Amino acid sequence: MTTADLVIPDAHVLTMDRDRPVTDAIAVRDGVIVALGADARALIGPRTEVLEAIAHTVTPGLTDCHQHSVMGAGSTRGADLVGAVTLAEVQRRLAEQAAPCGPNDWVVGFGGEYAAFAGRAIHRDLIDAAVDGRPAFIWMSDSHTALLSTAALRLAGLTGPREFADRSEIVCDERGPTGELHEMTACFLGYRAVPPMPRGEMSARVEELFAEQNRHGVTGVHILDDAPGTVDTLAELDAERRLSMRVHLAPWCPPGEVDNLAQRIGELRSLGGPDGLVKLAAIKFFADGAIDGGGAWLHEPDCCGQSHRSQWKDFDRYAEAVAIAAHAGLPAWTHAIGDRAVARALDVYAEHAAPFGTRHRIEHAEVLSDADVPRFAALDVVASMQPTHMDWSLPDQSDNWSRRVGPERAAKAWRCADILAAGGHVALGSDWPVAAFDPRRTLAGAQLRRPAGEIGRAAYGASVGLTARQALAGYTTQAAYAAGEERTAGRIAVGCRADLTVFGGDPLTCPPDDLPELPVTATVVAGRVVHRA
Repeated sequence: MTTADLVIPDAHVLTMDRDRPVTDAIAVRDGVIVALGADARALIGPRTEVLEAIAHTVTPGLTDCHQHSVMGAGSTRGADLVGAVTLAEVQRRLAEQAAPCGPNDWVVGFGGEYAAFAGRAIHRDLIDAAVDGRPAFIWMSDSHTALLSTAALRLAGLTGPREFADRSEIVCDERGPTGELHEMTACFLGYRAVPPMPRGEMSARVEELFAEQNRHGVTGVHILDDAPGTVDTLAELDAERRLSMRVHLAPWCPPGEVDNLAQRIGELRSLGGPDGLVKLAAIKFFADGAIDGGGAWLHEPDCCGQSHRSQWKDFDRYAEAVAIAAHAGLPAWTHAIGDRAVARALDVYAEHAAPFGTRHRIEHAEVLSDADVPRFAALDVVASMQPTHMDWSLPDQSDNWSRRVGPERAAKAWRCADILAAGGHVALGSDWPVAAFDPRRTLAGAQLRRPAGEIGRAAYGASVGLTARQALAGYTTQAAYAAGEERTAGRIAVGCRADLTVFGGDPLTCPPDDLPELPVTATVVAGRVVHRA
């Protein structure tokens, strides 16, 4: 009898498999689960690695279904502006970052809070003095808006408005560019002027990022972008066997690249190294932008008169792009935040079905009309949602997001439970670096509809939270379903991938407010222990 490579002999195993919901042992060979229970213990041999997990709980490996790993590794450098909700604090942190810099050195910041600019236009005048005239680039928290200093605009060659293929904008006033870049095409046009991170440093940062996520129980990520360096970094890490994460890539296709989409798909077909941890999974599209910056697409404009149009000037081109991807065997994973964006994307999906064995997805679906809730199930479209995005939305609706959408739409925001109740599928993720990648916080937020630990804070909106099992499914069975891999992933069953997360307690019985402190004692990817506490 051939012995196993890895055996977890005594544990509380939540399989998330209907046929065998619980067991007490797992055996792995060649990265695949080959036996459970007593059969698994019988496969222990002299060369078998034994992972002790007595009184611990094993679940299928957790997959973060929406992330920007490489882009985030490059952009989360410099001044950390997360939590800086006053302009004075933003300026203080930028000044602190600029102090040791040379006169021509770039000052970079990330996580800019819209609350810090409440009542003001996002303008270069507000940061020029703080960086002492240096070039500066700030990513706002949603990564859909950026702010450049006067010197940075000059170095980027941004001297006035430009026409983009999408609705991106270089915001201008009577003096010229204000420094605000609105939506992704404009943001990356400005970001090109920022000195890039050296390739070796980037790959090392991504490697450490994945290792840190392993320590939090994450075994897989869905990366939904094609930002500079993403493909090269993933390919390098995979080729050198430095990946500790299973990666599903969905490179984006902006409106101006539809004619090149088939060629780009062909170029990425060879992505993936000897361990098979990287996979081209889908194509990412943007139906709209973000609520906070006024770039979403709502049935009725937001309370500032914005968020009333698509990122596509010709939405028929979006439908054409979805059809091109489907013809190449890839589903569409579409960013659609506003209710109008969701409805129109679902309309296109109804016309252009996902290829066999795959599923179209809607990413975010923050505002959703009653009529569209059952359409997710009817069209077999997965809602990929990020519960911790609610952390910025206050119960009294005094935050920027809530004020913009207004009370009626805010009450129906983030309808994860409603989609599930209607028979749909909801996969969960973080959208890192927009929100923290710790899956325990997301699992808690999905249940509580508020940040874990803030016990006195009311849940956001009228929708109910998920149950503990529904939340865990969002990172396991639903994540696998969202990638068209429900037969081989997301469950602990013979024949499934050996991606496993081991907790120091049971995530289904742990109070949600305590979940962020629930220890992750081991993480296994493709049968290899990548984290052991």
